[in-house]
Amino acid sequence: MTIEALYSGYFSDSVTGAANQLLTRDESPVTRTGRTYFRLSHGGEKYALLFSNRTDATYGDGSISAANDPGGAWEILSLRVGRTAVRGGEAACWRAVTFDGAPTRLVRPGEGEFASDPIPLGAAGGEYLAYEITVRGASYPYHDELALRVECREGDAWRPDKRIPVPLMIGSDRPVGLRMGFLGDSITQGCGTAADSYTHWAAKIAEGLPPSVGVWDLGIGYARAYDAATDGGWLARAKRCGVVNVCLGVNDLNRGRTGAQVTDDLRTVVRALKAAGCRVILFTVPPFNFEDARRGEWSAVNAAIRGGAVEGADAVFDFAAVLGEEPPEENRARWGGHPNAEGCAAAAAAYLRARPWEA
Repeated sequence: MTIEALYSGYFSDSVTGAANQLLTRDESPVTRTGRTYFRLSHGGEKYALLFSNRTDATYGDGSISAANDPGGAWEILSLRVGRTAVRGGEAACWRAVTFDGAPTRLVRPGEGEFASDPIPLGAAGGEYLAYEITVRGASYPYHDELALRVECREGDAWRPDKRIPVPLMIGSDRPVGLRMGFLGDSITQGCGTAADSYTHWAAKIAEGLPPSVGVWDLGIGYARAYDAATDGGWLARAKRCGVVNVCLGVNDLNRGRTGAQVTDDLRTVVRALKAAGCRVILFTVPPFNFEDARRGEWSAVNAAIRGGAVEGADAVFDFAAVLGEEPPEENRARWGGHPNAEGCAAAAAAYLRARPWEA
């Protein structure tokens, strides 16, 4: 399936934060078989999976990987999916996933997005997509902070190991009236909530939206505003959405960026999304217990956002005001820097009351 065919006929049906975070760094090609489960939001008759062979954001201090790093050559030896009523259950019927009719696929070094063929699944909302892949390579993308439990097979046993490529989107053919994306870091991804719980704030927002709205969580741990500002594959995916919620800045400030630099990067991101025809909802930078100089830079960014200095944003959602303590301790994160389930529920409720996605 071509990328354009994927985007024209499919959209995200899982609110798991998904992106390429790291590359494996084996000395020689290794074969791994891994498995995980994605909870489906609404269901659909046919599904398609999206992949790419580039990282999406900087990891840690940038010494390990940065946005747009290319993966090496690798091969999908087999890929199958199935439906199950519970996470971890064995699918009653596994379906082989193909690429242009072939059961295997060679991935070129640094290749951009590619999609599977349509998969007849007939799934319902609340079911789980069981995903099992066998891959061989030395340098391919994976998501170390994926908020799902992932296991790889060692002999006859399955052991925790996230070193498998996972889909960037679980696409469903269910028609949607509005495509909504959430572009953010580990806070958007849900790293403060329990694995497989779907209690992160983007997931709770999705639960409260009309069924006609599809949600794609593009959150990735350690992501920066300047990663998105490179206008690489990560931002290109956000441009496929009609509404994009942008929640970035914490990791920029934690790595020494100034408030002015973060504001400029947010301007670049907003301009790029607006040029693609998106409605942009800009979030204030949430509290992360910033102190001293960093607190001043955090306050400066948020003053700029609240004051309209990031031109082009269609709406502002004051995320920081919801998640912070009362002044003068507004820099303190009430439910943790990575908000827990209670904090995520509070943030989602405030967003749904504000309804910033409406024109």
